[in-house]
Amino acid sequence: MVAVLAQRVASLSLRRRLQVGGLVVLVLALVLAFLYVRSETADPEIRNHVMLNLRELEKLDAEWDANILRAHIGRAPAAPQLTTGLPRMRDLVTRLGEAVPEASSPTLDAAYIQLRDAIQRKELLAGQFARHNPPLREALLFLPPAVADLKTELGGIEGALVPAQIVVRLDASLNALLTEILRYNGASSPVLAARIEEILGDIAAQQIAFSPAVVEKMGALIKAARTILEKRPLENRLEAQIAATATGAALDRLGREFDRSFDTVLLERERYRSFLFVYSSLLLVLLVYAAVRLRRSYRIIGEVNHRLQAANENLEHRVAERTAELESQSKQLERLAQHDSLTGLINYRQLTRLLERALARANRRDSVVVIMFIDLDGFKAVNDTWGHATGDLVLQMVARRVEAKLRAEDALARLGGDEFVIMLEEVTSREGALRVAQLALDQIRSVTEADGHPVTISASIGISSARGHAGAARGSAALLAEADKAMYEAKASGKGVFLVSPSAQWRTPG
Repeated sequence: MVAVLAQRVASLSLRRRLQVGGLVVLVLALVLAFLYVRSETADPEIRNHVMLNLRELEKLDAEWDANILRAHIGRAPAAPQLTTGLPRMRDLVTRLGEAVPEASSPTLDAAYIQLRDAIQRKELLAGQFARHNPPLREALLFLPPAVADLKTELGGIEGALVPAQIVVRLDASLNALLTEILRYNGASSPVLAARIEEILGDIAAQQIAFSPAVVEKMGALIKAARTILEKRPLENRLEAQIAATATGAALDRLGREFDRSFDTVLLERERYRSFLFVYSSLLLVLLVYAAVRLRRSYRIIGEVNHRLQAANENLEHRVAERTAELESQSKQLERLAQHDSLTGLINYRQLTRLLERALARANRRDSVVVIMFIDLDGFKAVNDTWGHATGDLVLQMVARRVEAKLRAEDALARLGGDEFVIMLEEVTSREGALRVAQLALDQIRSVTEADGHPVTISASIGISSARGHAGAARGSAALLAEADKAMYEAKASGKGVFLVSPSAQWRTPG
């Protein structure tokens, strides 16, 4: 199967293979991250903190119940005792809520919600209890001393002024009231309430026999007793509702569920840690395999690169050789395009280009450019007598000898056949140009032997010149035409001479 997958991957394009490889790496990384997160070790301190918080909550809850009992029997004020631990209990419940996600499970979440709701319900009921308890407590604290005070009054002057049977009856009613109130406070019932109301009625009926001060005390006693009758059932119901919140059971359940869920989390993370170890081992094997394949690929790539580099160097060498060859051929072609193949002199095309540039410089400098059109005399006889090879040799000798007498800035061109042109720049005088023409004639006449054959040649030279802006405006073609015309006139006048064109322009002496 792996081989089939490898073949399928190999058949994909490079872009698709990169996409598949990237997707595989992403999936492997996500799986590794998932296993790593799920295998993180749970902090044992969390369990300890939760248990400590639960124990403290149990202690505070027990103190709360004890305070309610004290308030029930009137031994302590309700409000301060019942509200002192509330901020701490709220803080503990909040901390438990923060720790529950570390071992979250449906039953643990339900146990926490039960405890939270029970604490909130108990807090609400305790608040109501604290509001209703003070009047009851005051009445319970007031009643025994009030009974004792009345009994003292009955044993004193007040009792002596009242008939004895009334004193005895009232004393018995007071004793019965105190007894029944104590019973009612311990376990209220409608029967006891009716009995107390009967006693209170009897006490009220005997008020007429006593002084206003005693009557007032008896009224306060009756009011306190009726406060107990009114408040005790309500407070008993609140106490029953507080007991029904079952915060202790909720605390026990939360502790058990947290222990069980935390142990489950530990086992699950141990299992994922095992998965992570196996997965990491597989990844390590895969990485080693990939490294081996990559190293092999690099070696193959290195060999291929070496071969490609050698081939590239060979190709570059061949390209360089071919480029040099083409450049040489290009230069040769350029030279052939600009020079005469027989004499090596520039041709007509190059001459006109150089003449245009010379005229442009003459225009800027107000200098003189001279053109000498040369046509050999007697050259046809050489060709006819000794052949074209000898004629070609004569042309080469003429070219070398005339060119040797010119300056570097001057130019000698062969137009074809036995026609040559000399171009002179920066000519300072007409006489200087004529000396060059005479020198050219002398060099041509000096050719008297070629290839062992005697030859006699001369030349007819036509001279034209152009100066400055006016000369440049005439153009190279006009200047060549004037020299050509002067050459034909020189040839017509007897050959072997030079003639200056009437249109020639010279620098004015002085």
